[in-house]
Amino acid sequence: MTIYEDEYAYWDDISGKFILKHASNDIGAKDIIEAAAYYADEMILQRRKRKRAKNPE
Repeated sequence: MTIYEDEYAYWDDISGKFILKHASNDIGAKDIIEAAAYYADEMILQRRKRKRAKNPE
């Protein structure tokens, strides 16, 4: 998946929070990292589907 430059911080934030929340001794690190990347990718795709509107002033 291509992540655009303006999406890097968003992707990093999502994947980082996912890893911190799910990191444990029970699951392998590889599985957690793969799940975090998948989750962040899906969130980026969902975000792209949303329309943006300005707040009324």
